[in-house]
Amino acid sequence: MAHIALYRKYRPKTFSEVIGQKIVVESLKNQVSSGKIGHAFLFTGTRGTGKTSCAKIFAKAINCQHNHNGEPCLECDVCKGIENESVYDVTEMDAASNNSVEDIRDILSEVMYLPVMAKYKVYIIDEVHMLSTAAFNALLKTLEEPPAHVVFILATTELHKVPATILSRCQRYDFNKLSIEEIGEALMYIADCEDIQLSMSAAKTIASLADGAMRDATSILDTCLSRGNVINDDVVADVVGISKQEEILHLADCIIIKDLTGALQQILLLEQKSVDIKRLCEELITHFRNLLLANLPKSTYQLLNVAEERYEAIKKQAETTNFAFIQTALAQFTNAFDSIAKGQNPKISLDIAIYNLCNTQIMPVAVAPAVQEAPQPKQQQTTAAVQAVEEEKPIPFAQWFDAIDIVGTIDGEKPLYSLLKGSHAYLYKNVVYIEGHEALNDYLRGNKNAAAVVKGAIEKACGKKHNIGGYKNIADKFAPKKTDELAEILSLRNSGVEVTIKD
Repeated sequence: MAHIALYRKYRPKTFSEVIGQKIVVESLKNQVSSGKIGHAFLFTGTRGTGKTSCAKIFAKAINCQHNHNGEPCLECDVCKGIENESVYDVTEMDAASNNSVEDIRDILSEVMYLPVMAKYKVYIIDEVHMLSTAAFNALLKTLEEPPAHVVFILATTELHKVPATILSRCQRYDFNKLSIEEIGEALMYIADCEDIQLSMSAAKTIASLADGAMRDATSILDTCLSRGNVINDDVVADVVGISKQEEILHLADCIIIKDLTGALQQILLLEQKSVDIKRLCEELITHFRNLLLANLPKSTYQLLNVAEERYEAIKKQAETTNFAFIQTALAQFTNAFDSIAKGQNPKISLDIAIYNLCNTQIMPVAVAPAVQEAPQPKQQQTTAAVQAVEEEKPIPFAQWFDAIDIVGTIDGEKPLYSLLKGSHAYLYKNVVYIEGHEALNDYLRGNKNAAAVVKGAIEKACGKKHNIGGYKNIADKFAPKKTDELAEILSLRNSGVEVTIKD
């Protein structure tokens, strides 16, 4: 018998099986129970959070001959037919590969005909943001005056690319990323059903790698099964090509105490284990970002979105360093990651970042808590030196994602919030420069109130007023200087580190 991928085998078939989308599920079930069915829905959220699954469940529920409390029975001919795709009244289309106006016209030419077997004709259009402008215009005409027997369900991972004219005609449902606990519990359930010996720690590691997507988590678990039915942290790390928790902690320890040789030896060891250097750089960015969050008052493992036991180790390490050093580390690793993305040698880019951190004038000593005595002249000089280093070039704005969340809580600012999601920001000379989609830039330029809302959210997030600007205005500040890179390489060699330049 052919192997069925776990994400397909354990795809939810009823609303009760959907993980982590309680508000969405309850709203859809209420529509089914009441019989007051909308004609157009928009499901938005990151990949693997259940958008298409909920669309198919909803299609079954509104057509089910014996639905109970909004749930499909899965036993009637319609439910079975939709599940095995033999009922042609439910059509699923991937707009990523069928995005022309002709593709949409093919669908629209059928909508006037009554369904053959079901009560409603349902059209599920996945990745709807990929449709061409002409295709959207063709779809809009039908959404304005749809036949009573037709339901459209549009799914997208990039809401900002969907025209406002389409948005205004749909009921919108936001699908949230799943928590590590939710994914971990689901993986343990699958492991129990499949007779897989999966440790809880490994389940949470997979959940962390999945970044809120259940489909990605089950795919990773499926890949790990290539090593056998016993899956622990070591198996996950080896299969996926990531560093183990203790390896990242050890590397970060070396950086914090400025042990250059120890840090470079740890990177060499990881490289010999086939750890991808670009991914390692990304892991270091995530780790130092977690150190930053762990130092915040009332910080929790949920804030970092990591397993509780991992949070304790991060919290302990965070107490050995301070905000200024962590910000500098984030800037160095971000620059290294950007250099790698532009084609620079990964090993050299990361080595230079490590070298710079181990030779920075900012001391990675934890800031004393609570009330402190007035700073002495020497302390004032140190503070000034820290500020000077921070002003040399843009650094990631640590409270940016908090500011975005604040915008999301403001009534009437959902469009702005949607555009801000996925953007990044950098602090330079007391100005927060925003890097996002051009649609966001247009929105901020054309809407003074939106700019004021963002400024207010920034002030609330960090306790300080900042002006805002566009990332393009400081993009040149990130451009790597070849002469500086050469100097760093020579410095590494002079310090006794063996440096090999590869093609």
